[in-house]
Amino acid sequence: MSKNLWWSIPLELLLLTFSFIGLISSLIFILIVITRYEFRQNLTLLLAMNLSFGGLITCVSMISQGIHMMMNSPEDRLCPYRSYFFTVGGLYIFEAAALQTLHRLIVIIFVHRRQWQNRCLFFFLALIQLILCLLGLLPLLLTNRFPYYPSANACYIALNDIFGVLYPAVSFYFTPLIFQSICSYWILRYVSRKYQARRKHDKIKKRIYKEKRVLARLSLPVFLLLSVGLIFFVFFFATILSNDQWQAPSYALHLSFMGSSAATGSSMLANLILTKPVKKILLSFLPKHPR
Repeated sequence: MSKNLWWSIPLELLLLTFSFIGLISSLIFILIVITRYEFRQNLTLLLAMNLSFGGLITCVSMISQGIHMMMNSPEDRLCPYRSYFFTVGGLYIFEAAALQTLHRLIVIIFVHRRQWQNRCLFFFLALIQLILCLLGLLPLLLTNRFPYYPSANACYIALNDIFGVLYPAVSFYFTPLIFQSICSYWILRYVSRKYQARRKHDKIKKRIYKEKRVLARLSLPVFLLLSVGLIFFVFFFATILSNDQWQAPSYALHLSFMGSSAATGSSMLANLILTKPVKKILLSFLPKHPR
């Protein structure tokens, strides 16, 4: 066996637990939306389902990776593909959250532009985002930039691969994050000025609070994944500054994978619980206790 570390087992169990939570939450959300006609006509719910699709990709690849790590299996041909789809799913969650915020911007500020609220338009944008994530990371897969970590029985981007780390981070993480931040700031400024101009001071705080709550819910997956990404970047910069090889401590990748699964699982569960129409349908299936 290449590793026999007592701390790896609980981390891998947590990885699988959070991944299954995310998988089940994503599947429930998607099934509820696609099986109800009125939900399929609701663009807000369709975009929330699009977020669940990104979580589904991530959680499936994470479950496969977690099982492989727990079995202490040697490197196989699927190893880099698991890491590839895990990264694609994480990137797509960022893209999906940015698309949700764009829709909120159009609904609030450009409410009279009905043609901009077309479901086909947003379906096309979501498809373009998915293709960009798949094709954008394909060069990393084809050039073998997902090396094998023997100490963790997993493949991931080498810590000393500056291009492999910064290219997806800047292109697919930080760019949609900046876009989402600009849209959120624009929405809050618009709502504040609109209500102040009408001198409805009693409604200003309530309206702004409502928008902050909606935008916080849309930003939740992004901030959870970003907080986990800090773990990886700490080891990345430590490796670059110390001129070490790409082999980081074995616990580094375990923490990164476990943290990513926790962030994704929590995001998908929150998406299911905080989306009121979907939550209402879900609760209707649960047994009711007699009073």
